[in-house]
Amino acid sequence: MLACGETCWDTWRMDDWDRSAEMNRRAWDEIAGPRHAWRLAQGYDAGFFARGGVCLPDPVRDALGNVAGKSLLHLQCATGEETLSWAVLGAQVTAVDISELQIGIAHRTAADAGVEVEFVTADVGELPSVLNGRTFHVVYTATGVLTWIPDLWRWARIVASLVTTEGRFMLFEEHPVASCLWGGEDGIEVADYYFARGRPLPGIGWSHFPGGDDAREEKVEFHWPLGDVVTALVDSGLRIVRLEEFPAAPEWRFGPQRARVAQLPGLFLLVASR
Repeated sequence: MLACGETCWDTWRMDDWDRSAEMNRRAWDEIAGPRHAWRLAQGYDAGFFARGGVCLPDPVRDALGNVAGKSLLHLQCATGEETLSWAVLGAQVTAVDISELQIGIAHRTAADAGVEVEFVTADVGELPSVLNGRTFHVVYTATGVLTWIPDLWRWARIVASLVTTEGRFMLFEEHPVASCLWGGEDGIEVADYYFARGRPLPGIGWSHFPGGDDAREEKVEFHWPLGDVVTALVDSGLRIVRLEEFPAAPEWRFGPQRARVAQLPGLFLLVASR
């Protein structure tokens, strides 16, 4: 799994944000096409959104309620399926992703669906300057996002700076307990140390969609315990108003052990306010 060995990262510093961002930008560009094909196979094409389709998790919609007319910033939007869903629901949406190719796909889908969204190609770390101080009623990010963040406290400060007064931040994410586990025929394996906070985990390949295993660009991920997520957001000045945990056990990660793993938290929802 490791492409260069642990020693390649001996000099890593948590403030070395740009190093991981550029590596991951290339990795996401490489798999933009296969990942989009996977989402199309799930039915999320332009026609789906043109017909008023929405593909947002029920807990997310329940927690945010009516977003019509509100400004909403979607961080790490990938190919934009959830982005377009927010726009269909009436939000004034700005969406950001590090991959120019993914933003291009999302922009074309929105145009074909007749859905208005502002798309921006940028890393989260660039947003204070790229967005020039803009703030939003809702800042939203979801599912597989924290694993790309090398400095959780810097990320939290950036998030807080993007939320307008009386606005809300929502994070719907894989639970860090679940991300430490792996399931197979022989049982459940503890694949990573839960408290390895911020340690770089370089690797090649993607397991959760067809064609991902063929990728050749190296990427680097990071693990953050739930306590660190909450603390970083509180330190940024945000106020946690909701934290919920949900069972979840995706087939690609847990296979025959899904029923057992589903007894543990697999996802969490966090809402914070200014």
